[in-house]
Amino acid sequence: MLKTGKLLLIIILVLCMAACGSAPAAPGDESPGMVGPEEVPEEAPEETPEEAPEELPARENGTESSDQSQEAEKVRQEELKKLKDDIESYLSEQEGVFGVYFINLETGDEFGINDTEEFSAASTSKLPINLYLYTKIESGEVDPDQVLTYEEVDFEPGSGTVQFGNYGDEYTVREASRLSITISDNCAVNMIIRLLGIENIRQYMLDIGGTIYYDQRYRSCPKDMAIYAKELYRLYKANPSVYGELIRDLEETIFNDRINALLPEDIRVAHKIGNNTGIVHDVGIVFAKQPYVISFMAKDVISNEKANKAIATVSKIVFDYIQNY
Repeated sequence: MLKTGKLLLIIILVLCMAACGSAPAAPGDESPGMVGPEEVPEEAPEETPEEAPEELPARENGTESSDQSQEAEKVRQEELKKLKDDIESYLSEQEGVFGVYFINLETGDEFGINDTEEFSAASTSKLPINLYLYTKIESGEVDPDQVLTYEEVDFEPGSGTVQFGNYGDEYTVREASRLSITISDNCAVNMIIRLLGIENIRQYMLDIGGTIYYDQRYRSCPKDMAIYAKELYRLYKANPSVYGELIRDLEETIFNDRINALLPEDIRVAHKIGNNTGIVHDVGIVFAKQPYVISFMAKDVISNEKANKAIATVSKIVFDYIQNY
């Protein structure tokens, strides 16, 4: 029992001495297992040098562009002058006095030959009269289905069929207008004049740019007629549902021996002719590649047939100029 106690005491003393003899670890001698593996920093991606921006072509010099525009305009005006000179030369060889006015409705180019010379308007006056009528239809002041009665005061011999009817015959405004345009009916247009008032018609012609007062001499000039046709085109483009009817009637006239005589059949031409002794006229809108107005008036004509041919020839010259523009 005593031996066992001594043995136990010795074991305890040995253990105590061993514990006291253990030296602490030196700073910095930490076991690798106490710290995580060293993180190796990722290499920064190699920067790719930015490519120099592709050089854009230098902008056209403003002065150079302006010079080119001026040169193009100069060429255009020279070609227009040549057109006018060629027409003037041709017409000077024809019998009678011819006046012409041309307006390119797309570019605004225009020129005239004897364009302010006074001519008897004859039936070309039916164009501005009907134009004024359609402005009243558009505004609601005139109903196209309103009935007009043919009266003795409306009678006028010459072209048309109403004259062969009876006083008291009835026509709607639309019918009278169509007759006055398609077959140039004099009595039909007189009914329209009575409806609108001649003084109102005369004032309207001046208001839209006419220069010659349409008095009892019934005078006009090529430039004024071209202005009326240009105004019709403007109104037609703005309100085709109203003015398209008048354009259609002008296209469907039975008189086709002048402006559109030598033009291709598929080219629309809305025009109004005028005839009287020694007088041959035609004014209209040609719906070519670039729409244009052309107005012809001729007086002191010896042969209507020759004058018609002269107008048709000049019309074709203008059309070819436009198509090759």
